[in-house]
Amino acid sequence: MEKKAIKKTRNINMLSALAYTGLMVLLWVVLSGHFTPLLLSFGALSCLFVIYMAWRGDVLIGDIKPEQFFIKVPFYWIWLALEILKSNISTGKAIWTNNFDPEIFEVKASQKSENGLANYANSITLTPGTVTVLIKGNIFVVHALTADMGQDVRSGVMDKKITKMAL
Repeated sequence: MEKKAIKKTRNINMLSALAYTGLMVLLWVVLSGHFTPLLLSFGALSCLFVIYMAWRGDVLIGDIKPEQFFIKVPFYWIWLALEILKSNISTGKAIWTNNFDPEIFEVKASQKSENGLANYANSITLTPGTVTVLIKGNIFVVHALTADMGQDVRSGVMDKKITKMAL
């Protein structure tokens, strides 16, 4: 019985490793923009080294599945990019018109995993005008440049989208 559990864990770890490898290779190719054999081989070696280190460090525990990376995550990235653009315009307008009233508040995260919490905190920080200052369990302390930006975080839309991804 114990051997079956170990084998299942190894299979889950292998799927996680493949998903992480695919994501890293995709990001490497998209972000580098170079397609020469030398740079592609350096990229492949870098990705393999990172996966090897993650495997040895027991980071690949199977909490992320390939369908999340290749189906759910791109849709979230598109939504987040649009939110970053809208927030960037709002931040620029607030600074340009000298019309800002910073606030610090707490917001509760509904994610259950460390990945989900990290993704939520990072998404808040990525949107201009808001920064995750402190994390206490599933309570985030957030700084917002304006009350509207704070209300966007408090509305829970981003929290629900990340929870729906189940990362």
